[in-house]
Amino acid sequence: MAQNTAPIWTGVPRIQNGTLTGNIASARSDGVGTIGTDLFIVFQAVVTDGSYLQKVRINAAATTPTTMTASVIRLFFSSATSGATTAANCWLHQEITTAAIPAANATNATNYYEIPFNIIMPANYTLLASIHANMAANTRFHITAFGGDY
Repeated sequence: MAQNTAPIWTGVPRIQNGTLTGNIASARSDGVGTIGTDLFIVFQAVVTDGSYLQKVRINAAATTPTTMTASVIRLFFSSATSGATTAANCWLHQEITTAAIPAANATNATNYYEIPFNIIMPANYTLLASIHANMAANTRFHITAFGGDY
């Protein structure tokens, strides 16, 4: 068994994001889907030694004052970086229920959801997101990942 005799730390901090918007609903929780159609890349480990994913923050956004559609956002890890995913290469990590909240409101800030990860991702793995219900017109969820590359 190989041993790490020279510990490494993230050398390059990285913030990456994905957006859920429009008619992209997926009722599936088994990871089967298509990247860019009903699964969207939030974070990808692109360097040889992998990446560290600290946390993910989910914010509701809208172009006009609108009530967001209540739904479930799912986050998956996958060894696929494009195309179709299968239950063998995409695994559910976390689900979060989002409330029907007003976004782009002039008097009240919208709440955000923050999910700690604190994990190491192998090279060429992705964190994918999907949403269970179609989005209301003019609304979206921004999903921002905070991490770094080794």
